[in-house]
Amino acid sequence: MRRMIYLVAILAAGCQGLTITGESTARLRLRIAGEDPLSKGVVKPIPDTNKMFLFIKGEAGDTVYNGLYGERPAELKVEAGNYTVNIYSHLQNLPEFDAPCWSDSKTITLAAGSVTSLAMVCRQSNGAMRLGFSPEFRAKYSAYTPEITDALGTVQYQFSEERFLYLKPGNIYVRLTPLATGQQVPLFSKLLAAKEMITINLRLLQGDSASFGGGILIDSTSNWQTDSVFIGGNDGSTKEKALTLERIREYVGLKVWLTGYIIGGDVSDDTLRFTAPFTKETYLAVAATSTERSRDKCYAVSLPLGAIRDSCSLVRFPANIGRKIWIKGTVKESYYGSPGVDPVTEIIME
Repeated sequence: MRRMIYLVAILAAGCQGLTITGESTARLRLRIAGEDPLSKGVVKPIPDTNKMFLFIKGEAGDTVYNGLYGERPAELKVEAGNYTVNIYSHLQNLPEFDAPCWSDSKTITLAAGSVTSLAMVCRQSNGAMRLGFSPEFRAKYSAYTPEITDALGTVQYQFSEERFLYLKPGNIYVRLTPLATGQQVPLFSKLLAAKEMITINLRLLQGDSASFGGGILIDSTSNWQTDSVFIGGNDGSTKEKALTLERIREYVGLKVWLTGYIIGGDVSDDTLRFTAPFTKETYLAVAATSTERSRDKCYAVSLPLGAIRDSCSLVRFPANIGRKIWIKGTVKESYYGSPGVDPVTEIIME
């Protein structure tokens, strides 16, 4: 027996909720209620709801509606069952300037004789970052271009840029790329959450008081934060300037010195052994601290055949567990299930 779905909308400035009711004729009512953007003191405008996209899909994957909210049909005929309702301002495929994403998604069951209410709230589903550079920083790195990378890709962020770059929530990496020849310079990484609007000031360690904003601003729609990152000190170029293993993900593809502790061996994608006996001589596991036991914070390090393996193998020397270690090698994005170091050219143990 087929059910009727009626799309009825009450439009206003904001995006608060969508109410869905199921009767014997299975009625779907969408409501986007008003919200005063001036009460927030918000920099970003609330999107035009008529220009947002509405996507309704059945449990078998069949599309009931896919188009602009403002152009939805007066009624649709569907079978009783489960439906997913999505509303969004746009889909983000790459990091973008001036492109906040507003969205929500819910599932509803439409059955004869039942009444179901589904509340949806359109919130900002991506985050954003803005970089500021002190004059001393720009002078020192004038032969480089800043880059910001998220899970969707990499975008250049020019020294003169002042806009927010909208990014997919997750780990964000900021690097400097040489304009001509040379090696990339990783600067920092940041875990970005949805709705976060973060300004990062990049400064040198000494003689720098430039600012690109100040304080922490909290908005009812987004979290606005300003922070500073001081560049200098350890850069992985020598053993004395070795990077701690907390920063290993920032240096994927680069040959650097890293330091940490030997914590185990016999590594697989999701496990590793912390105590003897060990069976694998070709690698060992390291972490930033000697007590670390979380798999996603432990990293495999290859042991090339020869002097390095002869002195570092846990099969031969299980007492090496807990020793501090310095490793020179190339950081791989994935080595036994997480970032690791392979190949390795030098290892020094305390």
